[in-house]
Amino acid sequence: MKKASKFVMTSFLGASLALSPITENVMNVLEAKHAVTAEAATTHKKFKDVPSDSFAYGAINDLTQRGIIHGYKDGTFKPGGTVTRGQFAAFLVRYLNLPDADSKFKDLPKSAALYKDVSKAAKAGIIKGDTKGYVKAHEKVSRADIAVMIDRAMQLKGKYNETIELNFKDNNSIPAYAMESVKKMTRYGIIKGKGNHTFAPADFADRAVSAEFISRMVNIMEGKTKVPSKPPVTDDDYFKWSYEKMKQEVGTHVFQIRDEFTGKIVTVDVVERMWEDYQLPGSKLPHPKIMVEQEIKGFSNVAGLVSLYPQLELIAYNGKALKNTPLYPKDKMVDNRMLIDLDKIIPSQPAEKGQFLIDVYSLSPDFVTYRTEDLKFGDLKEKPKNLGKDYFVNIEELFANATGVKVAKGGSELTYENNKVVLTAGKKKMMVNGQGKSLSIAPTFKSGAYYAPAREVAEALGLSARKVIGGIGYGTGSERGYKLEIANYPLKLQQGIWE
Repeated sequence: MKKASKFVMTSFLGASLALSPITENVMNVLEAKHAVTAEAATTHKKFKDVPSDSFAYGAINDLTQRGIIHGYKDGTFKPGGTVTRGQFAAFLVRYLNLPDADSKFKDLPKSAALYKDVSKAAKAGIIKGDTKGYVKAHEKVSRADIAVMIDRAMQLKGKYNETIELNFKDNNSIPAYAMESVKKMTRYGIIKGKGNHTFAPADFADRAVSAEFISRMVNIMEGKTKVPSKPPVTDDDYFKWSYEKMKQEVGTHVFQIRDEFTGKIVTVDVVERMWEDYQLPGSKLPHPKIMVEQEIKGFSNVAGLVSLYPQLELIAYNGKALKNTPLYPKDKMVDNRMLIDLDKIIPSQPAEKGQFLIDVYSLSPDFVTYRTEDLKFGDLKEKPKNLGKDYFVNIEELFANATGVKVAKGGSELTYENNKVVLTAGKKKMMVNGQGKSLSIAPTFKSGAYYAPAREVAEALGLSARKVIGGIGYGTGSERGYKLEIANYPLKLQQGIWE
């Protein structure tokens, strides 16, 4: 098992955070007037282009039910569609239920689809025109303008004036007119920095991200989300903290993940990665407790990883199988089909003392033995050879951490409880408790180790085995790879999931 390289980390974060608000992306622009007039027909329903594992699924569902944001007549939401200044103002107007108003902007005639909502927003002070009388309602809305508009909207219903000092790498690029609003939005957790510790004030927001921003605002204003606590005030300069000091302050956060490109299992020490960022010359970052919260949220975005499983797999957190940690979203699975499917096939640590589960991935020699007390990571030296329902693997390495299984003579002799299996290189017959039993393929001996069909040997020892064939991420079959599981307790077999 290796430490994650920067390349591996980039690929992992790119996949795991792609569905997270931290990595908001700019996509194709929709013509503003068309977007408004084409909406309206699909409110309060599920959209065919918004999967249940989308980071904005909950926000979109809630806001469309409220009539704040609408879908399109063809049953889509177009989450990647870019939002204009006028449209974002309209979202706020609908939530606040502002009274009718008129306006006299040079670029917003009364015939414009956005006229009524923009006029309402202008009267309330949410959106303003420039010195020449142009409101630019059809221009794409920037993150800086979003911060300002949400700030103004919130002030209409209460006092939301708390701020926080910003430590984004691009602080200097935040326009002066938006600076205080960005400080407030960051304080209340409504608009967060991007994954590279920047705010990106000039970037544009798409419909999904806009829905997420509005939803966070609504939840703060309605008391559904508590205002994030400020980090403790300290005279200590955390940019000078040692790695040990930082770990003492923010805790231990170590992940084991399977890299989607190499298949290797790598170890990621979140605190170490974070500490290295704080050592960079001129680094401007928030308090480590804020940073570690964001990092953990990104790494543990299970819903965002589901569609790539098992090619990209979050295996363990702080020495425990993902399924045995608080990061596993068991409470969010009721309405999420993909998470329910994941729950059926993702490995967990056995419940009873002395039990084990060996989990082998067809596209990598790296594998895991899940035990009641811990996880052990192994290397089969070679990628498993597919034999249909079985894999041809290094037998000695396969059972090295299997509780109660004794392996001798390079893997040619194995015992478990009252069963003994003896393998002979080049012969399609193994001896099981002194009796000959045929193998589908003859074992080989190379580099001091025996290679043989894993499942056949396991079942001869009295162990249970199954091949995982169903569930999310398995639609492309051999391209994504399969799992073979071996355990010293009964494993279920179910058509379409295990065989």
